Amino acid sequence: MNRHHHTAWARLTTAARLAPPDESGLAAPAGFATRVVALAQERAPALVSLYELFSWRALAAAALIAIVSVAANLGPVLGQAGEADDSLAVSDPVADVLDLT
Repeated sequence: MNRHHHTAWARLTTAARLAPPDESGLAAPAGFATRVVALAQERAPALVSLYELFSWRALAAAALIAIVSVAANLGPVLGQAGEADDSLAVSDPVADVLDLT
């Protein structure tokens, strides 16, 4: 069974290699490229505009979150900025790590 299958396949592939190429259906119909480009341009803005809409909404949400975060933390940051912090003047962290006293 296997030998018969192998010989049949060999005959078919040999016949396919020797057959002349069929060039009758290779040419595209007239106006095909124009129709394809017109359809591509017609459908593309719908997807792009939907993506653009969600992008602008995400940008607005991120900006709102950033503004609320700054407003919520501005009081404590300004309160600590007014106080004198002598811990950095007394101990230099780089000198402690490198032992450059």
